[in-house]
Amino acid sequence: MGSRSALACALTLTTMLAAPAGYAGARDGAPEIVRGESSGDVSDGPPREVRRSARDGGRPKVGRGLAARVRAERRVRSIVELRPGHPMSGVVTDVERVSPGSRVLETPASAGFLVAEVDAAALAELRKDRRVRAVYADRLSVPFLAESTRVIGSDVANAAGWTGRGATVAVLDLGVDGDHPFLRGRIVDQACFSTTDPSIGAVSLCPNGRDTQTGPGAASSSIRRCMAGGVNECGHGTHVAGIAAGRFARGAPANGVAPGASILPVQVFSRLDSPAGCAQVGARTPCFVSYTSDQKLALQYVARVARTRNVASVNMSFGGSGPYERHCDADPEAAALKGEFDALVGLRVAPVVAAGNGARAGVTAPACVSSAVAVGATDDADRIAAFSNRGPLLDLFAPGVAITSSVPDDTYGTMSGTSMSAPHVAGAFAVMRQAYPGLDTARTLRRLQETGRPVPGGGSVRRLDVGRATTAAAPR
Repeated sequence: MGSRSALACALTLTTMLAAPAGYAGARDGAPEIVRGESSGDVSDGPPREVRRSARDGGRPKVGRGLAARVRAERRVRSIVELRPGHPMSGVVTDVERVSPGSRVLETPASAGFLVAEVDAAALAELRKDRRVRAVYADRLSVPFLAESTRVIGSDVANAAGWTGRGATVAVLDLGVDGDHPFLRGRIVDQACFSTTDPSIGAVSLCPNGRDTQTGPGAASSSIRRCMAGGVNECGHGTHVAGIAAGRFARGAPANGVAPGASILPVQVFSRLDSPAGCAQVGARTPCFVSYTSDQKLALQYVARVARTRNVASVNMSFGGSGPYERHCDADPEAAALKGEFDALVGLRVAPVVAAGNGARAGVTAPACVSSAVAVGATDDADRIAAFSNRGPLLDLFAPGVAITSSVPDDTYGTMSGTSMSAPHVAGAFAVMRQAYPGLDTARTLRRLQETGRPVPGGGSVRRLDVGRATTAAAPR
């Protein structure tokens, strides 16, 4: 959202819920949050394909760099977003007909997009297809790797009765250890959206071995595919969930931010056993990555259950590409989740995203999307963490240095990163839902910003203070 974005400023405006199939954006009938500034810029201007699309009055947008990647790699795993009202079957048939080098990999039911390996011939045809809204690479994202709750005053809010009771925090990550004492009894449901793609060595992390699973155990990190060298490499999600909503148990350093809230974990990562695949994200084999297509499906799932579960926020402690110094909404690949974010905001669910660990004056995608709540990291002395991205697109700072929380096998560990900062804010939205149940996402964010603490060198971006934010709440 950015400190100056209109989700924080245009408080008299309303957002409509997007249609479940497509989340296609304002031109196609999906919601558009009215902004107080131009939110369509990226750091070096809209890509040429986007400018051309605007002139042609509805031709598909093509992600920045996709054509160059297709030329270099011959085939690129891509997302093809459809406009509402067009059956997927016809597009699937045409993609596979136009070139033997292209093949459709996934056609998620009612998701409004398909995933395909696209070659030059298929891309040329898709550029002209008026049924298609956008084509862009199915980008890979990676995780952004005891004093924090005291620093942000959530212990004060908890003592006053504001624990997030009745609200739910959704955590899109590497799954959770659902039996961990810090989380036990709080997980209201689970889901998994993961990818199997032998061409790149991708293996689904859904416990059932398929690419989709919902219900108890669906986001479990206690599976063999999470193990590498005798270590469970899926601990990131358990750590993040504990920060947002852990409840004190023996051995725990303290409560999480919203110890009364429920937790909705969603596995969105896949395991890569290919050295070439892991090299794309600068990691050693095996590595764990999240496809944009799986993130879209997960966010659509959260939107479907948001009202019944009273979801206050969804945490995303991962990302890639950038840095972006201005909102990336005009870039279809970087802003691939904007439709889903807008739909969640319309349901009063805050999309909370880690800003990234590059120590840059900009944020990564998807934190660059104008409807995201972008979070940077501070240390316990309220200084900007050396690793944290920063700049005007940030909405809030929160502690992210040496944060102790739950890790698999019923233990606790310390991690640092904007990954740890984001769940402080996601948990804060749950606390605020209980304390101020009538506030929408924009007003809640504004109150968190107005009651935050100044950060040296942080400009107008403040550090979260849940204690101060809840002082005016009526006792219950």
